[in-house]
Amino acid sequence: MRSNGLNQRPTSRVSREVCAGIFLLLMAGAAYFGIRELPLGDASGVGPGLVPKSVAALIAIIGLVLIALGVPATSTRLEPFSVRGPVFVLGAVVLFASLIRPLGLLVAGPLAILFAGAADRETRPAELLVFAIVLSALSIGLFKYLLRLPIPLAPFWLGY
Repeated sequence: MRSNGLNQRPTSRVSREVCAGIFLLLMAGAAYFGIRELPLGDASGVGPGLVPKSVAALIAIIGLVLIALGVPATSTRLEPFSVRGPVFVLGAVVLFASLIRPLGLLVAGPLAILFAGAADRETRPAELLVFAIVLSALSIGLFKYLLRLPIPLAPFWLGY
């Protein structure tokens, strides 16, 4: 950390681009580790691992490009940031994943959207509630009825 000379909070020597690039490299590595056993395929056909491994490789390449762009001294320095957004958004994903089976999409969808809405301090509760209802209705229509996926709506009320 270095001081910027104005008695303000010190800034990091690492740029935003470098941090984003490292994050993408870590995500690509984790994804590739998770799909490492899937075969790419052969001359007779594409295997189940071709697309996921290709996407992981592209994400890694983008990460390397970001790191290369962030090395020059003219890049934007990393400033302190709030963890509120990532905590609530990732928390909403965990909440949805833990509630979808026992409570169904009818309950888990709106709850996850409402929880994720707390990530921004300027969120208006009435607008967020309308958004949660509309997005959940669209999700139910798309996944349950148009795509006919076996997603429970409300197992406690309608069964599976």
